[in-house]
Amino acid sequence: MESLTGIQGECRIYSDRIDTHDHPFAQLILPLQGSLFIETSQHELELDDARLFFLPPGCLHTFYAKQTNEFLVLDIPTIFLTQANTNYLKGGLVATIDGRWQAVRSLLLAELCDISGTPDLTNLFQYAYRLLLKDCVPRSLQYIHANYYQSIRLETLAKLEGYNVTYYCEWFKKITGTSPKNYIQTIRLAKAKELLLSSHLSVLDIAQQVGYEHHASLTRLFQQREGMTPLSYRQQIRRLDK
Repeated sequence: MESLTGIQGECRIYSDRIDTHDHPFAQLILPLQGSLFIETSQHELELDDARLFFLPPGCLHTFYAKQTNEFLVLDIPTIFLTQANTNYLKGGLVATIDGRWQAVRSLLLAELCDISGTPDLTNLFQYAYRLLLKDCVPRSLQYIHANYYQSIRLETLAKLEGYNVTYYCEWFKKITGTSPKNYIQTIRLAKAKELLLSSHLSVLDIAQQVGYEHHASLTRLFQQREGMTPLSYRQQIRRLDK
């Protein structure tokens, strides 16, 4: 299990030494000055003031810099990622820095520079993550992420992509590696984990917030995916965080 339990951010400077590694958490890399060469299985780019990069968990990447540089980097535990594993995400996402991203970067820097307390980057990252998904994700997946807490019909998802249900399920499996049902469960599980960590809500309240009428449905999902109940998960995470 990864040691990070909260989103961490700092300004980092990269050297000209070529390094290759991966890590169990995601990163959002926003340029402040200079450039960074970065390569993954799907991207080979020079990251400068015109673009940002989202690096998913477990993504092997090579990077180095050739000049004076500084980047704002967020380290993000997987519990804050509602995006299920997809082919287009595995190698990372590149986005153009427009006015929205300039504003996000300024707010993140202001939060990090606030000496009055520990930075709370969760809400800012969640907004930034929604921007990434909106720019890069097919419409039906966007719909799932916006409505995971409601009942979602396959017919609705297929219509968003212009497919019949049978072809849509095949297409969905090809781009995500799983079925729509499992994909929705993964998103609900990730959101439930976040609420278990960040709130004192009951399991029933959390179950209803992520789309289940009864707490037993969420408990069953946790036992299938995590091998423990939601309460056991909350206790384990909080012990590690002490």
